[in-house]
Amino acid sequence: MIKIKIIAIGKDKDKWVTSGQEHYEKLLSRFAKLESIHIPSPKLSSSFSPLEIKRKEAELFEKQIKSESFIALSDSGKQFDSIKFSKKLETLISHSSGQLLFLIGGAYGIDDSLLTRATLKLSLSPLTFSHQLVRLVLFEQLYRAFSILHNTDYHK
Repeated sequence: MIKIKIIAIGKDKDKWVTSGQEHYEKLLSRFAKLESIHIPSPKLSSSFSPLEIKRKEAELFEKQIKSESFIALSDSGKQFDSIKFSKKLETLISHSSGQLLFLIGGAYGIDDSLLTRATLKLSLSPLTFSHQLVRLVLFEQLYRAFSILHNTDYHK
């Protein structure tokens, strides 16, 4: 069974996000083992620029990802419809070592030092979402993709 690890900057502030994520984790458990890691935002001074904030967050990501390949969520990433995303996911799984790793940045996104190393830069939408909502949308889209790959009724 594939392991999917999602590492995100920031914490859930709203119970409905946590509840929604738990719902999709339960549904996904048929297809994959999920691990969700929330890295607290770095202690920042209001004098830090967005670039400095992204660099500090990148340091926190680096402690978690080591040298693994990963998928970075980014507004400049590739967009897929549900069918194409499921096929891309299938390809990524077949070329993985049994684990897929997704990174979700903070308010300013993911630092370029990580984006250039990503196996895939993925955009969930041209719209901007809060980092909390991105996690929930990613979980739902992963479940939808696995439903497509396993020909269940959910995606129809």
